[in-house]
Amino acid sequence: MNWVKFVDFFFPNFKNVSLKKSFKYSSPSFVYFQSIPSFRFETSNHCQKNRFKMPLPNKGGEPEFKLKVEPADKIAIKYNMKDEATVPLSIMNPTKERICYKVKCTDNEIFRVRPPLGLVEPGKTAAVKITLKPKAGIDPNRHFFAIYHVACSDPKADPRKIWTADTKPDGVIRMQALLETDEPAVEEKKKGGDDEKKEKEKDEGEKKENEKKE
Repeated sequence: MNWVKFVDFFFPNFKNVSLKKSFKYSSPSFVYFQSIPSFRFETSNHCQKNRFKMPLPNKGGEPEFKLKVEPADKIAIKYNMKDEATVPLSIMNPTKERICYKVKCTDNEIFRVRPPLGLVEPGKTAAVKITLKPKAGIDPNRHFFAIYHVACSDPKADPRKIWTADTKPDGVIRMQALLETDEPAVEEKKKGGDDEKKEKEKDEGEKKENEKKE
């Protein structure tokens, strides 16, 4: 893949020329792109404005994803700071083979996937639930979910034993997580509370100074 053309086409506002030139001589993954603050900022704005509909690129050598998922392009989660938020993910098997899937997330402290592993018969669909556990300071742009699948002939196989360190998937897809929260409002409220506390401490300090002078 020509990464320079990829970036120019999908993210025309990304202006880091020297960094784009380096793409010409290497094949960085999207995870590498996401580690660059300026790229993360541009891609976030571009995705929000243009309804970006495309899974993240696979790493070099990874096989093409052969299943169908819903949502098909991204996983959007809206949440508040008081409650967990859960969204559905459907994994449909259009192939003629039984498959075993695995869903991974970027942070197990924030996300919970149930079930993370499972078998899907040909023509059937697996229902997965993704839950976000809210906490302050979650980066809304850096997280994604990876879905892997591999053929499985044994209908009674244990998915946990199928996915080992040596298992090579038959297909991979990475889906960007788009997180929306009321956290900015919470932070603003906290900031206002901190300012009020400082002002109160300042008034008390001035009062004590005046009492000493008297």
